[in-house]
Amino acid sequence: MLKMRITNSHIFAQTLFLIVALLLLTTSAEAQQRINITGKVLDTQGQAVSGATVMISSLNNQTLTNAQGDFNLSIPSFGNYTVKISSLGFHTIEKEIVVSASNRTFDFVILEAVNALADVAIVGKTEAQKIKEQAIKSNVIELQEAYNKPTTVTELMNRTAGIRIRQTGGLGSSADVSLNGFQGKSIKYFKNGIPLDYLGEGFGISALPANMLQRIEVYKGVLPVSLGADALGGAVNMISRRPSKKYLETGYEIASFNTHRVNVNGYFTDKTNKWFGGVDAFFNHSDNNYKALVRATDPETRNQYDAVVPLFHNEFTGYFAQAYAGVQNTSWADELRIELSSFANERAQQHPALMTDPYGAVLSKQRSVIPSLNYKKTLFNSRLSVNQFVTLNNVVINRIDTLKGQYDWFGNFTPNPLRTGESRQPSNSTINSRNFTSRTNLSFRLDDKHNLEFNTVYVNASRDGVDPLGPRFSGTTIDVLSIKSSYQKLVSSLGLTSNFFNGRLNHVLMGKFFNYSASGVEAYEARPVFSDEIKTVSGTSWGIADAIKYEINTRSLIRFSVEYANRLPDQNELFGDAIFVVPNFNLLPERSLNFNFGYRYNKTSAYTFEANTFYRRTKNLILLVPIQQPYAHFENQENVKGYGVELDGNVYLSNRLIFNANATWQNLRLFDVSLADGGAEKNDARLRNTPYLFANAGLNYSMKKIKFYGYYSFVREYYLETIPKRLEPSGFLGLGGRANINSLLLIPNQHLLSAGLNYNLLSDRLSLGFESKNILNNYLYDNYRVQRAGRSFHLKLNYIIK
Repeated sequence: MLKMRITNSHIFAQTLFLIVALLLLTTSAEAQQRINITGKVLDTQGQAVSGATVMISSLNNQTLTNAQGDFNLSIPSFGNYTVKISSLGFHTIEKEIVVSASNRTFDFVILEAVNALADVAIVGKTEAQKIKEQAIKSNVIELQEAYNKPTTVTELMNRTAGIRIRQTGGLGSSADVSLNGFQGKSIKYFKNGIPLDYLGEGFGISALPANMLQRIEVYKGVLPVSLGADALGGAVNMISRRPSKKYLETGYEIASFNTHRVNVNGYFTDKTNKWFGGVDAFFNHSDNNYKALVRATDPETRNQYDAVVPLFHNEFTGYFAQAYAGVQNTSWADELRIELSSFANERAQQHPALMTDPYGAVLSKQRSVIPSLNYKKTLFNSRLSVNQFVTLNNVVINRIDTLKGQYDWFGNFTPNPLRTGESRQPSNSTINSRNFTSRTNLSFRLDDKHNLEFNTVYVNASRDGVDPLGPRFSGTTIDVLSIKSSYQKLVSSLGLTSNFFNGRLNHVLMGKFFNYSASGVEAYEARPVFSDEIKTVSGTSWGIADAIKYEINTRSLIRFSVEYANRLPDQNELFGDAIFVVPNFNLLPERSLNFNFGYRYNKTSAYTFEANTFYRRTKNLILLVPIQQPYAHFENQENVKGYGVELDGNVYLSNRLIFNANATWQNLRLFDVSLADGGAEKNDARLRNTPYLFANAGLNYSMKKIKFYGYYSFVREYYLETIPKRLEPSGFLGLGGRANINSLLLIPNQHLLSAGLNYNLLSDRLSLGFESKNILNNYLYDNYRVQRAGRSFHLKLNYIIK
């Protein structure tokens, strides 16, 4: 096996060398090209127009705008030129410009074109629409409409076909995304194409306000080359707001359970549009003291009974702040961006992985300050694009469980001086989790039909710490946590994108290389730990994927993709979280053969319909599994196969009224389980803790100043543990009756109804949003039958200055 022994200093040296080399290359190229003009192409709403052609006819010289609408074009000398701007769905314009030493930046605004020919409307496509129609399938969740609503990112994602997000409590709790049955670490998270691990829990989707993002791209199955990760079942790419004009926005939300949420977002540029800066920040607090149905214990008889109690130790407080500054549209950089991020979270732990035992003083904390650098440059008439990102950080993690006594579910405390800690693993730990991430993306346009892209991501992570109450090596006083754990991972991918028949046929072929190595101690309090238990694991694997999209006509398209995917165990799965997730170094990489087929039909301003099917055959699927209470660890499920279908549609009932709905059914089951491992009962059983049928519906009504909306969500019952197929509900697709099992192993049918309104004031600068969630006050459940909040009320004020 290939083992990686690359130090951080070596990686820094290589990264700095790469940046210097790129700068030298750029300088050489610019010396030959002599003069560059730059600028943006925008629509009448101020949104960037990507893929627009910018041409100087007299020179037969042209380029395309990037995703931010930016262009960079070379000319031989200063003087007068005619620039021609064209893009599908927009009117072509021609403008006279005068280029001088002090005037090299030009912005253009183009008008949307609408042609009514045979009832076909041709309109300009947004960046989100273009992504939706790529060969690689993705759901794009645009967030602009949510800026003024008291709606969370997790709620928006849960309303999307094929996506379920389960949390372990209320605001700020850990979240798990399930895509087509894949879940946990099989799904990777990105921020602007960069793996999100370097931000710890600071940028988690459960605490993230919608105002921080422009859109969310959710990929199921095949990932584009630009997302360098070993994802097995998909990825979530969160795209930050990239405004083209100055603005300042602030929002404040107050809600039930003493919930307060604040966000501040701003962007500033100088008059030349070369220097820029900005800030994105948010603060969250919630007591999360909603009522829950629990199994309480009678103090006299020790018998258990059902009780409805408010959660009394479930608070969350946290902030995230990011300041950035840089330079853009220069001869040596399209953009050089320096960011400094900071976050701190404190989470009260009401219970372990399952809602079995009440805690009243267990806390977990995280904090960090994170610098990062991002460099972008296009060369050779925009044929070569370079994007380099690098960051180094240290996340400080604390777990506190030192109470001498115990709480019950009613908040009553019983002291016990002979026992330290409420859980079975008392702790007062401090862990330093260090992470270095480097991502390099190169894209080269071979010709008008072919584009070659290379992406590589290297991660070097390590962690160690101290815990006066933690486990010691057997027969010594050496803190197990003081032994450093290390993890290195390299993911490289190469892809060729081709377009034929005037862009109607789009084909993507890619190959991927994966390598990892890790070492650490497998330890937790429930058993003795010996000094020779330091383990080292490593692995290398390859993957390949192919995706095809064909536009049948201007309204409809079909898509097909196939992938042999690999997913390496990550550091949290191997090392645990030093709280309730314990280490497991026996994990094997996940491997899966994935097929996807889809059809999309879009009649503009009338209706949209999409159907997608998938098939998965996966080995060594890694899932979080409870072991000895209160602990859980990740383990491989030997073999899982399954298929499913998603249906999604929108109907424009009028200019003001829009109806949308989607449904997902998936049939994921274990197979080839040996008799020794319970194969007689487990073969052909559904994958546990995984919903197999869920659906959403929504209605939006818009007036000039006010908008009304309502959403309904349904989740069919599913199972906390693996149950034999014969005990499942009968009927078509398992829709009849209920499973014949202990009710504590059953996560019952769930119905969620929410509604709200949004009112705009002061020429849309000020907005007021109100929403009632879980109007019916039903019992709702998340990961491992952890209960969610009942009925709640939310009020949000949002103010923006442009």
